[in-house]
Amino acid sequence: MSVPPVAVAVAAAERRPGRPRDARADAAITAAAVEILAEKGPGGFTVDAVAARAGCGKATIYRRWPSRATLLLDTAHRLGLEPDEVDTGSVRDDLVLILSQLTTKLRETAAGRILPAVIAEASVNPEMRVVLARFIHDRRERPRHAVERGVARGDLAPDADVEMILDLVGGVAFYRELVSGEPVDDAYVGRLVDRVVAAFGPDAFGPDA
Repeated sequence: MSVPPVAVAVAAAERRPGRPRDARADAAITAAAVEILAEKGPGGFTVDAVAARAGCGKATIYRRWPSRATLLLDTAHRLGLEPDEVDTGSVRDDLVLILSQLTTKLRETAAGRILPAVIAEASVNPEMRVVLARFIHDRRERPRHAVERGVARGDLAPDADVEMILDLVGGVAFYRELVSGEPVDDAYVGRLVDRVVAAFGPDAFGPDA
């Protein structure tokens, strides 16, 4: 049986102790990890499976990623769900675009398809809970920038709770897409964002609020 060229490259990298990391080995491992996660979900994602698919030893993986959790986190990042950076000049329009992107990716990408399984494992596996928390935190960065710009421009109140806004907008989308199965179409996204922006707008908080 012929040996895949990528496995030969990884094996060669393993035989060169003290040498710089081989980019071919990195590429083979990350490609294999993405395939395993997309095919089997987090429950079937093991270092053994990734090593077998990449044609390398587990030691090669552990020299690059110290644990299954770190490899899984890095792989999850490669699968997507990262919203684009948008700046329309309006916090309302920014959030509508970002939320529309998120709901589309939840429905149509590999990351969206495996996310329910990640959440399920995180409920019983502390290591996975850390992975999920980091994954969600990183994907809030661009929406956070949009909300912070809205505060700076005066679209939102100076003391608007940025994290609560992100919870309300993102939480509803995740609930409807992953739990209730109710649609999150453009009209719903617009209504949701309008209500959140109004609730935290510059005139929303009076002196006694």
